[in-house]
Amino acid sequence: MATERDITLSRADYLRILVHGTTAFELLRAGLELELFERLETDGGLDVPGVAAALGVPEQPARVLLLGLAGLRLIELREGRYVNTDLVRAKLLRAAPRYLGALIDVQDRVINAAMGELSEAVRKGTNVGLRHIDGPGSTLYERLGAHPELQHVFYANMGDASRKSIGQLLDAYDLSDARRVLDLGGGDGSNSIALATRYPGLEATVFDQGSVVELAAQRLSDPDLRRRIRFHAGDLFTGELPGGHDTILVFHIFEIWSLERNVELLRRCHAALAEGGRCLVYNFVSDDAGTGPLSAGFLSAYFLTLASGEGMAYSAADMERAVLAAGFSRAERHDGLGFSHALVVGHR
Repeated sequence: MATERDITLSRADYLRILVHGTTAFELLRAGLELELFERLETDGGLDVPGVAAALGVPEQPARVLLLGLAGLRLIELREGRYVNTDLVRAKLLRAAPRYLGALIDVQDRVINAAMGELSEAVRKGTNVGLRHIDGPGSTLYERLGAHPELQHVFYANMGDASRKSIGQLLDAYDLSDARRVLDLGGGDGSNSIALATRYPGLEATVFDQGSVVELAAQRLSDPDLRRRIRFHAGDLFTGELPGGHDTILVFHIFEIWSLERNVELLRRCHAALAEGGRCLVYNFVSDDAGTGPLSAGFLSAYFLTLASGEGMAYSAADMERAVLAAGFSRAERHDGLGFSHALVVGHR
C-alpha cells in the first residue's frame, strides 16, 4: 500500500504532474468536495457502481474520478474495490489529525487564480496576481479585509498551520520564563492561545489588522484565556508596538517581506523590548544553499505573485543576519524543527 514516504514516479509521470498540475489539484479537490474519501473509508471500499451510487452520479464520471485519483496514488484497487491509501487516511480524511482541508480551500479560493501571473510577477518584481482580488491595499492581507468570506478561509488555513507547527516549537524551545508576550501578526490568535495554554502564568497580546483581531477575539471563549490574551489593532510598520513585553513573536511574518523590511521590523521589535528581552523569528525556510525544499519553492512563488510581491521562504542564515543587523546582541539558531521550519532567537 502506498504511503507518503514510498510513492515513486517515473520521470515521465513527474513531468505529467508538472504539466497537468491544475488537473491533479482539481481531482484531489473533487475527491474532497464529493466526500469520496470519507465514503470509501466508511464502507471499507467500493466498486464503481458503489461509488456512483454513494456519490449520486452516473457511473462514467465516477470511473473518470476514480481513474484519476488512482493514478495519483491517493486510492488503490484491492480485490475489485477502491480503498484509500495511508496518505489519504493521514491527511485527507476530515477526522485525521493532520487534515489538509483548510490548505486546499485557501489554495482553491484565494491562491490558484493568481498564480497564472507568476511570469509577469518575475518580470516586474511585484505581486501582479493581486489583480484577481479587488479592494484597497497593495498586499493580499489588506485586500482580504474587503472580502470577509475569503478572509475567513485564509485565516482558517493560517490558524491550522499555526496549530500544527506551534507544538513542535514549544517542545523545542523553553518559554517558561516568559511573562508578557507580544504576538506580531498573530492572526486568529492560535499561537497566543497555545502559549497561554502551555504556560498558565503567561499573558499575551495579539497585534494585527483591525478586521483580523476581531476574528481572533471571536474565537476566544475560555474565560481564563480571555483574561490573559489581549488584542491590539495596528500596522506592523507604522503603528506603535505596545511596550512592556519580555518576548516578541515574529511567526510566519519574516517570509512576507523583503530582507530590508524585515530588518526594519526587527529594529522596531528591538526598540520595543527591554534589556534582556528576546525576539523569536519562526518561519518556513529554504535551505542555506537555496536549492529546496519543494515547499519553500512553492511558498516563495506565492509571496512574490500574490501575497506581498517581495517576500519568500528565506534561509535560517538570512534570518540570523537580519536579527543581528537589527541590533540584537546575539542570534540563537534552531534548525530541523519539522514542517520545513527554523527558529532564530534574537537576544537584546
